[in-house]
Amino acid sequence: MRNLLAAVFLGIFSYFLIHSMFNFDIIPGTSYIYNLKGPLIAPNMVTVVLFDWRAYDTLGEAFILITAVFTTGILFGRGVLGGDVSQKDTTPVRPPTVVQKIFSAPLVFIIVALGLVLTLGGHITPGGGFQGGSVIATAFFLSVVVFGFKHNVFSISHHNLERLEGIGALIYLCLGLVGLAVSGYYLYNVGANIYPLGVGETLQELLKYPDSTNAGIIPYLNIGIALKVLSGFCTIATLLMGAEKK
Repeated sequence: MRNLLAAVFLGIFSYFLIHSMFNFDIIPGTSYIYNLKGPLIAPNMVTVVLFDWRAYDTLGEAFILITAVFTTGILFGRGVLGGDVSQKDTTPVRPPTVVQKIFSAPLVFIIVALGLVLTLGGHITPGGGFQGGSVIATAFFLSVVVFGFKHNVFSISHHNLERLEGIGALIYLCLGLVGLAVSGYYLYNVGANIYPLGVGETLQELLKYPDSTNAGIIPYLNIGIALKVLSGFCTIATLLMGAEKK
């Protein structure tokens, strides 16, 4: 009976979902503006939408991860963790093999380099702060799994990870305040300034990313998001892998 009810519910949900998809109204004007103004900012249209026109929405989505870290800290932190777990001797029970020792450290640096490329070039090619931060976090996971917390390549405490996450969030928030102060619009892309709103040339040049595109503050927002995502995932991993019941 339970399976039958689940199947009926799934069928009803699927019907309304498909019906909504085929009857979804698209406003032509919005697509026209995106296609007209997007190339004036950066080649990667997805990044332009996420970090320019919808940067405020992206800010809210980014803070979901902070909520996840906060929740994990409540469940596995106070009263469960003793001291700084990153300094505990959490060497794996089974020692790493010769192959793991030889290849893991170079692989960690290669993964970090890939994450940096994805972050710094996210406005040109597919990538961005979310992807770059996630990739760099996998390097942290690999290092901890092979060498443990105390002897891993990164050797960073979870307190410093929390500070790094705060720095990433502050970068995003402060860049938004700059746009609000000079244009009246929070997270306005001052460096690009494709809608002339009286932004001073000095400030525009200061916040213009030094490459051939007109991305403005988008790469800096990507850096802030990468720091936040990287530190958030690493903090969660630290809390989960270092937790011990008292």
